[in-house]
Amino acid sequence: ATANRVALESMVMARNEGRNYVAEGPQILRDAAKTCGPLQTALDLWKDISFNYTSTDTADFVETPTANI
Repeated sequence: ATANRVALESMVMARNEGRNYVAEGPQILRDAAKTCGPLQTALDLWKDISFNYTSTDTADFVETPTANI
């Protein structure tokens, strides 16, 4: 929980400071991990993991065209 909180707070703070947190995200997290052991452990553990996959979820609804009146 501590790692998640520190990571979130670091990213929100970067956004509020006007930083490009999308491009700078990894560096922002590495900087935050210098003073947060649990975040450093999490970054070390998850460093080679990616979540790039095609969704297998299907839509729960079907669009129905309606006439404009």
